[in-house]
Amino acid sequence: MSLKGFDVASYQAGMNVGEAAGDFVLVKATEGIDYTNPEFNGHAKQTLSAGKKLGVYHFIRNDSDIKKQVNYFLTVVKPYIGKAMLVLDFENTTGSTIQNQTGVGLAKQWLDYVYQQTGVRSVLYTGVSCENSLDWSSVVKANYGLWIAQYNNYNVVNVYQPRDLYGSLKNWKTAVMFQYTSTGRLPGWSGDLDFDVFYGDKSAWDKYAKATKSSKPVSKSKPAGPKWVKETKTYTLKTAVKLHTGASTGASVIAVLPAGSTIKTDQAIIQGG
Repeated sequence: MSLKGFDVASYQAGMNVGEAAGDFVLVKATEGIDYTNPEFNGHAKQTLSAGKKLGVYHFIRNDSDIKKQVNYFLTVVKPYIGKAMLVLDFENTTGSTIQNQTGVGLAKQWLDYVYQQTGVRSVLYTGVSCENSLDWSSVVKANYGLWIAQYNNYNVVNVYQPRDLYGSLKNWKTAVMFQYTSTGRLPGWSGDLDFDVFYGDKSAWDKYAKATKSSKPVSKSKPAGPKWVKETKTYTLKTAVKLHTGASTGASVIAVLPAGSTIKTDQAIIQGG
C-alpha cells in the first residue's frame, strides 16, 4: 500500500492544493528564524479541508541558532501539530546547512529538540548523494525516518508515475517517502510540482504525525496526608497544652492541660518525626 502526493512552497502561489489529485500535500512552513512561506496557512487548510494528509517542513540553515529555528517553526505550525507529519529539509544549497558531519549534528539537534518539545518524531528530507556520503548513524539510531529525493532527469512527468530508487541507501534500511521528480504535472496547474510516494497507508501517515511520548513534564504526586498510627504511651507535660476537639491546632479548644499533667495515648498522628 502506498500514497501519492506532492510538496509545495511559495512557488505554487495561487494553487488550490486541495482540488489537485493526490492523497497528501507537504507544505513548506519556515526557513531559518525569519522566513515563513506566505502560502503556508492557505495550503495547509486546503489540504486538511479536502481530507488529504498533511506534512509541514522547515528548511534548516547553519547561520542561526538551532533551538531558535525550532521554536520559530513550532510557533508557525502550532495549529497543525498532531495532525501533520513534521519534516526537516536538509539540503546542500548556498546559504543553507553545509553537507558535512557538522551539518548532521545540527540536523540531529533540530530533530531531537522538536521531539523534546512535541513528542513527535520528525522525518528528515535529503538527497541520495547526501544520504550516501555522510554518516547519519546517530539519526538512524534515534529512529527518525527518511524522505529521500532523487531525479534521474528533468523530463515532464504527467500525473503520478512512482518508480524505484536508482542506486541504494547507505544509512537507512528503507525510506519513508521518495521524491522522484521535480517536474511533475497535474491537471489544473500549469507549473512544475515535486511528486512523492509515501510507503504506507493513511494510518501509517497518522503515526508519523502523532506524538510518541508526552512533551509535558510529569506532574509530581501530592504528598500523602497525615495518618493515625497506634501508640500506647504516657507523657508528662513540661508545659501547658491545649486539648482540642480534633487533631489540629485549628480545632476548638476543650480545655487547657497544665504543666505536670500525665497524658496517656492510644493513637497518634506523627509528622516530621
